[in-house]
Amino acid sequence: MDTDKLVKEILKKISWEELERRIERKIEESGGLISREAAIAIIASELNIDIGDYEDEDFDFSIRDISEGQSNVEVTGKIVDISEVREFRKRDGTLGRVRSITIADNTGTIRLTLWDEKVELAEDLKVGDVVRIGNAYARRWRDRIELSSGSNFTIEKLERYREEKYPEIKEVYRVEELMPGIRAKVRGEVATVYEKREFKRRDGTSGRVKAFILRDDTGVVRCTLWDDLSDIELNIGDVVEVEGYVREGMRGLDIQVDRIEVLERGEPVESPIVDTSQLPQYLGKTVSIRGKVLRILPPRTVKFEDRESRVQEVVLADRHGRVRVSFWGGSIQKLRDVKEGDTVLIKHCKVKSYLTPEGEEVITLSAQSYSEVVKEDTSEVPDLAQELVKIGDLKYLDERSRRDVTTVGRVIEVQEIREFKREDGSTGKVRNIVIEDETGSIRVALWDEHATVDIKEGDVVKVVSGYMREGVMELNVGRYGRIEVNPQGVSIAIERKFIKELETGESAEIRGTVVDYIKQEPILHLCPHCNRRVTLSEEGKFICSECGEVEPREVPVCTLILDDGTGNILCRLYGSAAEKLLNIPREELKGMGEEVFERILGEECVFTGRVNERGEFSVRGVLNFNIDREIELLKKMKNR
Repeated sequence: MDTDKLVKEILKKISWEELERRIERKIEESGGLISREAAIAIIASELNIDIGDYEDEDFDFSIRDISEGQSNVEVTGKIVDISEVREFRKRDGTLGRVRSITIADNTGTIRLTLWDEKVELAEDLKVGDVVRIGNAYARRWRDRIELSSGSNFTIEKLERYREEKYPEIKEVYRVEELMPGIRAKVRGEVATVYEKREFKRRDGTSGRVKAFILRDDTGVVRCTLWDDLSDIELNIGDVVEVEGYVREGMRGLDIQVDRIEVLERGEPVESPIVDTSQLPQYLGKTVSIRGKVLRILPPRTVKFEDRESRVQEVVLADRHGRVRVSFWGGSIQKLRDVKEGDTVLIKHCKVKSYLTPEGEEVITLSAQSYSEVVKEDTSEVPDLAQELVKIGDLKYLDERSRRDVTTVGRVIEVQEIREFKREDGSTGKVRNIVIEDETGSIRVALWDEHATVDIKEGDVVKVVSGYMREGVMELNVGRYGRIEVNPQGVSIAIERKFIKELETGESAEIRGTVVDYIKQEPILHLCPHCNRRVTLSEEGKFICSECGEVEPREVPVCTLILDDGTGNILCRLYGSAAEKLLNIPREELKGMGEEVFERILGEECVFTGRVNERGEFSVRGVLNFNIDREIELLKKMKNR
């Protein structure tokens, strides 16, 4: 608009000082959202100056400038949708009327609600008309800003306006031309079809809903089908025409479809059937895979920046390896008839990968909305029971095998549950236990829900799908693992023996009384690189004969003589076993001397471990003394 000419007309009626005061007041009333030029146009209108010669619809105030709480909103827009008048009963019992109009300019769309007698102002309006709205107020309704008619509200159809300021009303829209608040007809190809699901409405009736992604050469849009329309069969590649109301969804625009027509059927989707060894060749592509379901994890909620989503994962195995398959959202229903141990063919999975903290690539699969899970009757996949790893063999596993470990052991130590804070602010839980079999022992970290499993010393546990981190002899049971306590038919071959019965290389459990100890410091200082003992120099530095100056590992140690009446044996305890026997944590032991061992003289102890080549007993676990268990064991030993 020609603002200078308009100002000259205004100054014929008021002074320059008065004009400046009014301009300042108008800008302040709008919260600073209108320009000086828009304020001048409003003042001219209030002074009954015909601004038609200055392009009568031109406010610099656009739809995108409207914010919650504004009053006296004046804006122009093209009507892209207009509803019928609806009657309703007010709280006082009187009859009310309401209708809505959606207007748009090139900056956005907004809905205007007309109440009671104001509905008549739209009687002669239609889609495509450009209107000027005056004295409306902006409010937030269901997470969006809309305009509402007040007592002084006005709406006027404009005959003169610049067409380029407003969107074109079209018979058929392209995806990129869609905007919220309009009714639109769109043609395109079905890119994805989501599972149909049922739900309960507030009135108790059942509803059905199905969504799909529509694609044309300008973009993609989500389309939602309700009730009977959800029964229409759709496949990827179908060409369809949809018509409905466009709204703002959680992840972009969503067409609430009230009419759909399949114009052309697409070709059926085919995915090659591959095994786990071939997956790296298909990164980013879609495949089908056959295998045995080893693990079905419970569904969980994943939080993203803009939404939450449910996911359920399964671990699948074939003769070449294992892979994790994720099912998101409505696709979780595809697993409802599947149980662990089933052999299935999962069709149409996207092959993905991620890097571990150690930089190793891990392949995973993501089921698609059109994926199928077909149960099969076959024995091609090996049983999990054939893949048990002895604890002593864990240190020899390669990196791939360390990510998926199944082993069995007897619990020789149970620690308290600890809570910790994750980076995202949530609270996690962890509990450490130590298990052993006849080949060795290992610490097991139980995370989150596994930390609360009821476990006590002496229990036999089976760790399924645990994992080991690089360079750490510790087994972890996390989200993809499972721990079974005292599983049927599983036992550990560690026998209670008298000391005189022990043989070199044998793993056993022994019981006896501490009759002596070796005088030594309770903390052993070892080189972190070669594990040799280090010495303290006169300068107060720890020196390794092989590696030079080092910062040593501090390991609790205790060496004692155990006697059970049939003989005695030297027993060596290190680390947590020494801490448990002495009942003193490592940090306190660092300030103590050899006198700390006096407290264990005469104590009755139960150890598990192995007889080494020097005839010494290397203790792996210190068990709590249980009189009832001792009576049962003595009976068995006498009957041998």
